[in-house]
Amino acid sequence: MKLPSFFIDDYDSMKYEETIDFFMSWTIHCADEIYKDVNANVHESARKILTQLLAYNNANNLVFTDIKVSKQLKNIDLWIELKVDKKERILIIEDKMYSNIHNNQLQRNKEIIVEHYGVERSKDVKYALIRPDHTFEVRDEPILKKSNFVYFNLEQLADCLEEKRTGHDLFDEFWFNWTLDSEEKREKKI
Repeated sequence: MKLPSFFIDDYDSMKYEETIDFFMSWTIHCADEIYKDVNANVHESARKILTQLLAYNNANNLVFTDIKVSKQLKNIDLWIELKVDKKERILIIEDKMYSNIHNNQLQRNKEIIVEHYGVERSKDVKYALIRPDHTFEVRDEPILKKSNFVYFNLEQLADCLEEKRTGHDLFDEFWFNWTLDSEEKREKKI
């Protein structure tokens, strides 16, 4: 027997998108080089997740610094500005738990970014759509392609950690227990 999940209550309030926003924000912050000596295991795991989101092949020699994460800025779930090997990068994350992508939502996010940074700088922005499980709506594929959003699910992101728990209770609870347990529970409901 294990302790109950930190992220699930008896009411089952369905506030998972907010949970994902906060935990993704915290995870991405933990990838910053300033935290490498605070908890090396969490730092390294966070680096692997951020590496996937930014579409780099591996995290081996990458250095992430100056990470700034804004939640719900201009209705964008997560707006991340950071430096990768001293080069400025931007990552935009939209997450969906139970709802579908709205008609023009992803394209609108891109337009907000172009308006904010200008056309030239907006070419270097990475866009990610995150769902907590493998539920991928086939009808969303054209929308993703048109808007250059890359699809991820939390289980895929957790897979890059290769079940190497960090020893940090909250990190491990989210990335190993909740992410994987939630997938199993959702499958049982279907």
